[in-house]
Amino acid sequence: MGPPDEPLPVLLQHKPTPLPNSNVTFRVRGVPLDWSAHRLQSFLAEPDPLSVPVVRSLAREIHDRSNTATVTFQVLPSQLQGLKAAHSSWNIPLPAGSEDHNQPLHIQFVTIDDDFEGITTLHMPLSESHNVDFVAIPGLGGHAFGSFKERGGGHIWLRDSLPFHLREAARQPLMARVMTWGYNSTLAGSENMQNIEDLATQLRTSLLPLASPPTRPIILIAHSMGGLVVKQALVDMSKSDNELDSRIVRAVYGIAFFGVPHLGMEIGSLIPMVGDGPNLPLLQSLDRIKSQIPSVGESDLPTALGGKGDSEIVYFYETLMSPTAQKDSAGVWKMTGPVKVLVDKTSATHRRRSEEGPQHTCAIARTHSNMVKFGPQDHE
Repeated sequence: MGPPDEPLPVLLQHKPTPLPNSNVTFRVRGVPLDWSAHRLQSFLAEPDPLSVPVVRSLAREIHDRSNTATVTFQVLPSQLQGLKAAHSSWNIPLPAGSEDHNQPLHIQFVTIDDDFEGITTLHMPLSESHNVDFVAIPGLGGHAFGSFKERGGGHIWLRDSLPFHLREAARQPLMARVMTWGYNSTLAGSENMQNIEDLATQLRTSLLPLASPPTRPIILIAHSMGGLVVKQALVDMSKSDNELDSRIVRAVYGIAFFGVPHLGMEIGSLIPMVGDGPNLPLLQSLDRIKSQIPSVGESDLPTALGGKGDSEIVYFYETLMSPTAQKDSAGVWKMTGPVKVLVDKTSATHRRRSEEGPQHTCAIARTHSNMVKFGPQDHE
């Protein structure tokens, strides 16, 4: 992997207060490796100078072909309005470079979306100080960026806090690459019949580039059903004869499970949302009462991760009840129904015998959704 870009200027890296109407964050992929944040910002402003784009991060992706940015707009360009409803993206042609008439014409684009599916790099340190990789995985019906974003604000702790809190002194170089992995697990109106094993296969494929030398320690941060996908992927890779799979499993240094329903969760209010859709079996497999959580047995994950001391897992559990799903007067599903415990302590802390001590479990006085949403100075 080649050297990453220099860190962003402070004013572009992390603005403590988002601009008005700028809490919606978009991903911009295919940014040329030699572009600075300033150049990208100017390029994005060309179609609509009044949009006032602000580059919040710019980092080299794991495929090493281009950079990816996270961007907000003070005024949303017309091309981005309704992007989510259409499940689409906006492709903008890059300016033509020096022409080589001996080569076929190759038009390149930057692509703007807001689904954040697959791997997205939120922060990349300089290569000489890059010592660890973090990958965050959202849960059922979650979003690889929005699930970890401060509620009602623009702060995302994975990008704006975590890389800076891992060093002992402010003058020390940043050492962590921070990534998210997203997947489509929409509940209402879904046409997807995937199960946890299918999602685990997708995650495994996305993680494989991390096996390229030098392979760095990997710490996984998983929320809700995302933790089940992580467990299944690691077990599958541990049974593989592929050396890249083995490198990934050996590199896993730690896992933070946030409200992961190892023994199932409360799904009663979600069943009407799904109806008889093709994703109903996935939801039913998570049922706390009739759990059909797949083949990862009590001994499979410990076997995959090796003996005591080879890796550490911390289990976080919610202590506030969560609102459940119900339709509003307009027929839109919202989490405004009666409160319930979605993932109880027993399910969230079902762990390896070597991790039965109190240092491996932690209560969070938040709801199931909010337990991975942190503001700039939250004490958690």
